[in-house]
Amino acid sequence: MDTFNNDVIVKEIKGRLSIINLIESYTSVKKSGRGFVGLCPFHDDKNPSMHVDEEKGLFHCFSCGAGGDIFGFYMRYNNLSFPEALTELAKKANVEISKSPLKPTKDNSRIGPLYKLNNAALKFYQKTLALKEKGKAAREYLKKRNMPPELIDEFSLGYAPSEWDALAKFLAKNNIPLNLAERVGLIVKRKQGDGYYDRFRDRIMFPIKDLEGKVIGFGGRVIKEDEQPKYMNSPESPVYSKRRSFYGVDKSRDFIRREGRAVLVEGYTDFLALYTSGIKNVVATLGTSLTHDHGVILRRYTENVVVLFDSDESGIKASLRSLDVLLDEGLMPHVAPLPPGEDPDSFIKKHGAEKFSALIESSESWIDFFIDRTLSRYREGSLTMNQLVKEVSELLIKVQNPVERSLNIKKASEKLGIRENEILSYVKHRKGRGQSGSNRTASYSSHEKLLLTVLLKFPELSSVIADKNWPEFIENPEIQSILDEIISGGVHDVSNLLVHFNNRPEQDLISEFLLSSDGITDADTAGNMLESCVRKLTAGKRDARLKALRLEIDQAVKDKDQQAEKKLLKEYSDLRKQK
Repeated sequence: MDTFNNDVIVKEIKGRLSIINLIESYTSVKKSGRGFVGLCPFHDDKNPSMHVDEEKGLFHCFSCGAGGDIFGFYMRYNNLSFPEALTELAKKANVEISKSPLKPTKDNSRIGPLYKLNNAALKFYQKTLALKEKGKAAREYLKKRNMPPELIDEFSLGYAPSEWDALAKFLAKNNIPLNLAERVGLIVKRKQGDGYYDRFRDRIMFPIKDLEGKVIGFGGRVIKEDEQPKYMNSPESPVYSKRRSFYGVDKSRDFIRREGRAVLVEGYTDFLALYTSGIKNVVATLGTSLTHDHGVILRRYTENVVVLFDSDESGIKASLRSLDVLLDEGLMPHVAPLPPGEDPDSFIKKHGAEKFSALIESSESWIDFFIDRTLSRYREGSLTMNQLVKEVSELLIKVQNPVERSLNIKKASEKLGIRENEILSYVKHRKGRGQSGSNRTASYSSHEKLLLTVLLKFPELSSVIADKNWPEFIENPEIQSILDEIISGGVHDVSNLLVHFNNRPEQDLISEFLLSSDGITDADTAGNMLESCVRKLTAGKRDARLKALRLEIDQAVKDKDQQAEKKLLKEYSDLRKQK
């Protein structure tokens, strides 16, 4: 799969395929000035708002924010992963991937060793599970949880021994750098003295894999029920982000496509309980609420998602948060409540897989679920009818398919007992004010935009701000991520940046900024603009801190806290000297 990260292949495909010709096969575009405009296929577009620049090889919709290069368009339109899109576009361009010259990318040279290290740890855990005495208790636990040997092999389950540094010793013995193992969170540096200790000890180990089947992290579950924490996952690392990862999706995605529906659960044990019972179109979050990045992944394989949740108050709240995210991503959620005190694993053990399948089949549509919950709050007196209509309408706004939205408005009207036109007028009013939720990129200042635009066109100027402590004055998280790749990662090619951020808000920003960069034509002017941006952003951050300090000083005076007042006054004085 390393081939799929090869920038040589990406550039060759881009050189052979026209982004205009590709987009024209999905939606009509017309010449406008130096570029093209057309109706955006990624939202309910009435006026042409998608701009395409053949020379730059980019598209961007200035209404919904969708943007990127030819790969970004093809992936988004066809709900494909990058490797899948690369394979299909390579066929269209008559580029044979297997015969293309291989060249390691900058990104691979940074994170490739981390994948290899995780894989070495995987083999260690698997081997330990198989040991006659050392793995005996773990094997008995898995047998008790109805996890047969073929499932253990398919999902590469293992066992972390109880010794404090068994993995650390194994890695050292095999000349694997321990600082890299610390970087991915497998081992932890001792606070006193030298050396490391293992993060996971006496736990069943569940490898977490990406869409390509590479090991990006681990989850560990205790064998002894009285030990805490019961579950432990790898910390965030350059290869693992829990907000962008599902457990088991590398195995279940084909089943999801085939079934036309995904079943959403929490955690690897619930995932495996369903998978073992024959319900294989399942995905599991990993210790975090559902995020928009999760929604993007799901959308590649299906539009329909069944959210399983506990029937208690916290379970209902979690499911409501999931609805918001899923609708934002153009998905059609259904909800299936579990009986009180049950989780998927215990339900299947008690009632069987057939009853569980029936539970999924009888899942409620999101609109029924949401209205029933809000109506109960209305009847309790905690909501007025106006507030109820507003809450329902706010979710209806997020439904991107106009036919689905119309049907749901009609259903809401019937269930609430109010005229359809009243809900429709509210929805239209909020959509007219830009409340669709389709553009999730956080706000950014004009100076942040200009700074990134300059570096996208002249990445060699990144040295100008590399030593300026730029994370202190750049607040937009997407811009921070892109700058980190350019400055810290040394990724200076726009194609590589777009590939790195495929199907993420950063990709939309890159296309938007580049399409509005025609005024930046030479390196000298760009350098001056960059210096000016740094000065203004630094000054803005300083002025904001001075303003906050004045308020804090006033509060310290009111509280007669002389120690705090003295400390704040010193910080205020030091900052003023920098002006």
